[in-house]
Amino acid sequence: MSCHQLKHPLLALCTIALLLPLLLPCPQLLAKESLEPEAEAQARSLQHLYAGLTSLTFDFQQITRTGSRERTGQGHAVFYKPVAAPSPQNKTADRDLPRSVMRWNYAEPDHQVIINDGKTLLIYTEKDKQLIKTPAKELESDITYAFFSGSRNLLDDFEAQAPAEEVLSSRVGALQTLLLVPRTPHNQIRSVQIWFDERGVIQRLLLTDHFDAETDLRFSRIVLNSLPPNDRKQLEGIISFQPPPGTEVITR
Repeated sequence: MSCHQLKHPLLALCTIALLLPLLLPCPQLLAKESLEPEAEAQARSLQHLYAGLTSLTFDFQQITRTGSRERTGQGHAVFYKPVAAPSPQNKTADRDLPRSVMRWNYAEPDHQVIINDGKTLLIYTEKDKQLIKTPAKELESDITYAFFSGSRNLLDDFEAQAPAEEVLSSRVGALQTLLLVPRTPHNQIRSVQIWFDERGVIQRLLLTDHFDAETDLRFSRIVLNSLPPNDRKQLEGIISFQPPPGTEVITR
């Protein structure tokens, strides 16, 4: 699963005649500048929606492109926040519950399960007969986890930009689109393109790395807030996993 600055060359100007046009407003630049605040507002709106969710479930299709190679996968995922905010009826939330958990069940091309129980990240691959255990903090830089768990402020880590013209012209239906670029270099992600509907629900993520490899995640059957918070039985059902006999367990 899977977070530059654009460098403009300095221009050597020798005469006022060459400099003067640069001092005049350029319509294209003004149009882009007018879109930048809108892009930030869209990012904040997305952040607000996902930070306020108690649960999120969806089916997904994943397409990974590396050079001329393309691999596909699909399955079902759930994000769950067990702890409800304090309310008049529930003045103190259950503090020993994890803040956020997740589970990705891959059905194709091979059976794979990825679970974050709040402390440990589990990655089970049936084909390799392996279960890898690693601290959940490894997910802190994962953009999909940050989006869906609402665990981080996107604008702290990313600059929201208007998408390229070719992306705008290729929009499908009423979906809106937004480009996120890391404010500081990220070891995995160069940019993230987001497509979302009128409610602010993300329908697609396109993650591009520094080698132009792409991870394209497309979501369907998206359901918001269908799982009640403070439900230990629900929580256990999401994070419980018993590997088959003979599975190699690797702890990192």
